[in-house]
Formats: sequence, C-alpha cells, structure tokens
Amino acid sequence: MSFTNGLGMQFVWIPPGSFVMGSPKEEKGRQSNETQRKVTLTKGFYMGVHLVTQEQWQTVMGNNPSGFKGEKSLPVEVVSWNDSQGFLKRLREKDKKPYRLPTEAEWEYACRAGTTTPFHFGETISTEQANYNGNGVYGDGKKGVYRAKTTPAGSFPANAFGLHDMHGNALQWCQDWYGDYPQGNAVDPQGAEKGQFRVVRGGSWHYPPAICRSAYRFKNQPDDRYSNFGFRACLFLN
Repeated sequence: MSFTNGLGMQFVWIPPGSFVMGSPKEEKGRQSNETQRKVTLTKGFYMGVHLVTQEQWQTVMGNNPSGFKGEKSLPVEVVSWNDSQGFLKRLREKDKKPYRLPTEAEWEYACRAGTTTPFHFGETISTEQANYNGNGVYGDGKKGVYRAKTTPAGSFPANAFGLHDMHGNALQWCQDWYGDYPQGNAVDPQGAEKGQFRVVRGGSWHYPPAICRSAYRFKNQPDDRYSNFGFRACLFLN
C-alpha cells in the first residue's frame, strides 16, 4: 500500500511485526550500545519513501537551509531535530494528518525490512547501492567513490519495503531521546523518558560504511545542525 500526499511526498505502508533490534556481538563495527533485544511493533504505519527534499521543505517552510543546493529532489539538510518538528507541525496543519518522526525502533524495523544482516543489502555494501564515504570498506566489500555531497532522492535501490536511502546520503532524526536499551523484550518502545540528546540513524554521505549499518546509533543535541542531517516523515493513522 502506498499513497502520495498533496505535497508530492510518497509514503509506503510498514506492517506491524517483530524483529531483533541491535546487532550480534560478532558484527563488524558493532558498538556497545547495540545490545540485541526482541521488539514488537503492534501498529503499522506509513513511512516516507524518501528523505524530505529541499523542494518539499521550501514549500512548507518558505526557505532552504541546505548546504548542497541544486536539484529540487536533493534531501534537505542542515536541519536540527527542532527544525524537523517545526516542519512536521506545519505539515500536520496543512494536510490535516498526524505526521511525526519515526521512533528509533520503528526506524530500524523499517530499515531492516525483514533482514538480520548489517545492511538491508546483505553482509556488505557498495557505493553503487548507497551514498557514503567510499574510502572506507566493510567486510568483504571494496573501496568505492566518495561523492562528498548528497544525492537526489531515489538515486539508489530501495529496500524490501520500498524505502530509499535508509543507508547513507543524510542522517535521519528519530523521535526518541537517546538512552541505553532497557533489558528484555519490548513492545512499541518510545526511547528514554528524557535526556540531552536525540537519536539519529542511517549514516550519511560523509561517513564510512560501518556507521551506515542498520543497528548503528548516533546521538546529537536537538538543536544541532550539520550538512549531513536530514529526516523523513511518518504517518500514523491508528
């Protein structure tokens, strides 16, 4: 199931389900904050096929903060978590629909799309599949190109859910405060109750492939703005 809103933003349905969040101890590049646990998401949701683009941001917010300007379909970047909330608030008012950022669990579930490997592509990744710093290699992968900038929406293959750029291109803010994963299985986790940092996921054009893994966790202050920070919208109808 999919739909396109009045702004031309495309969304695909992410069904409810369970998955193992985090990474196994033997995964290359694993960090200590990626402890595995079973997570169940009881409600499906719609997720943006692409990162929010500069054209979409311009239409809603009336400006373009991005560092890499050019094509309209480039992702908007140099946006903080707070900025993303401003965009989503206006989008809710404009479209009369309950948009928000994904939680960290929703993001990883959507990124993996049923896979258990470091990337939804498999055990490794190439710069023909995603936009990251190709000077780095992962596993049995090879060096690739380092584009040193963002690429237009839809430039690389989608995952099994139909989502593009879940690995690389621009980092993606999540709704949650950052915190250690609680022990034990979880149902619809919402992250820490409070904190200093918000969760960021997915890696970017600037980072090597290990940082683009499905399980890799970033944290940044909610007012941080960098040229590799973007986001994608989700829609929850129940």
